[in-house]
Amino acid sequence: MTGRLLAGLLLALLATAVSADDPKLPDVATFDRLVVDALRDAHNTGADLYNTKKEFDGTYRLYQGALMTVRPLLAHRPKAQQIIDDGIQAAEKEASTAQRAFKLHEAIEAVRTHLKASKATPPTDAKKPGDAKKPADPTVAPPPREKKIVDKP
Repeated sequence: MTGRLLAGLLLALLATAVSADDPKLPDVATFDRLVVDALRDAHNTGADLYNTKKEFDGTYRLYQGALMTVRPLLAHRPKAQQIIDDGIQAAEKEASTAQRAFKLHEAIEAVRTHLKASKATPPTDAKKPGDAKKPADPTVAPPPREKKIVDKP
């Protein structure tokens, strides 16, 4: 009987020790910062593949994987998820892999910008009156078709 009591006590102590070491989730601002940093790292790796090695397929898949990975983690930021969805859909419509990779580059940068701007706001993404998208200026010429992806800090 003493053996059973000792085993039960040891089991209770182990259960307490395991539950005390459960990882804590970071607050929303810290979590968003982690996502921004992860996307930055993926972006910079892809920029090297795209610009230096001309590895457009690899860049496209790297960016696609990064966006698909962080999307479910951003359930508290539905606008960021929409940016990802729109970016992936826009990329799918492009003819070349280089253009697809560039579209996903733009989506990554848009998500990072959105998350950086959202750090002071609660994670609801409620629309404000001034959030309407402004129409493009018809006097400004569109950028050239061949684009370069630039590393971002």
